[in-house]
Amino acid sequence: MFRKKKPVNRTIPFDSKSAVTVFRVIQLERLNPSEELTSIDLENHLAQAIWKFFDCLRVEAATRLQTNEADLLMADAKVTGMKIDGHKVINPEGFTGRHLEFTLCMTLIKRDKLPAEGVEGTILEEGSVRAHLIARNSGLNEMLYIESDYDSTYLFQVTPSRTSYLTEFDWGKNNILKALTGELGTDNEVGEALYLRYVGGETSSRVMKKLDEIFYNDFGTFVNGLAMAIRNYEASDIKTLKSKRVVQKRNRGLATIYVRSFALPDAVWSKKFTVGDRKARFLPAPEVDLNDFVDDEPNDINEQLNRLAKQRIKWLMAR
Repeated sequence: MFRKKKPVNRTIPFDSKSAVTVFRVIQLERLNPSEELTSIDLENHLAQAIWKFFDCLRVEAATRLQTNEADLLMADAKVTGMKIDGHKVINPEGFTGRHLEFTLCMTLIKRDKLPAEGVEGTILEEGSVRAHLIARNSGLNEMLYIESDYDSTYLFQVTPSRTSYLTEFDWGKNNILKALTGELGTDNEVGEALYLRYVGGETSSRVMKKLDEIFYNDFGTFVNGLAMAIRNYEASDIKTLKSKRVVQKRNRGLATIYVRSFALPDAVWSKKFTVGDRKARFLPAPEVDLNDFVDDEPNDINEQLNRLAKQRIKWLMAR
């Protein structure tokens, strides 16, 4: 009997403080739109699109990672789609047209964060790629995605033209535990055990009512932090983030926000919350495999474009 092989991890995931992964549509205009696109034209335009993306992204990445542009390296660049004059094409060679659109994914990383020699895998910003995979698997082209850990909450936004980290704020599991232990006068170990019983529905109705009060008072801090983070983003002057219309559009209806976090009470997923000036519903984020992104070659032309891309930009790559 053959043993089933364990899946091989082909990614090297980093958090949003160490790497920047952005999906973006780059548009180029051909000077000779009536002439058929050749393989050489395609390679040259692709190299131009990647350089244009890199030149813009490194400013944003340096700001977020708090480093100099000279200390940034391109860890990966990938083509995930292409259009000519707004139409998707399977094989662009031989087509005519004026406007080329490359959907690119690029990851930049600080030089001192590079993995040790011999460590193999695709470097990526985990939250951004998760947002991309969740949206793709759910058939969504507009979405907000949140990750919360012990101390911080990170926002990611998916739009038709861009998927990336949005902003972050201070709030996490420790805030809830601090509120709970402070109110009940317990230590952290007892407080965490009680919280797990609470989210598992394993307390009496009297205790549940008290813990509901403590939890939702502190969860309100999370909701307010989310509203403030979105409002600050809308008011920002960062010109590289051009997808504000999606957040504004959501004012007209119920916003659905996917959340990946520590354990939360089931009731959170059935409630509607007021986030700023609109109603929002939180949904548990579906699990995704980051390896799917590495393996994602929807057609032969993307694979060919990616080979061309890596040949032309080796001098920019970290590996």
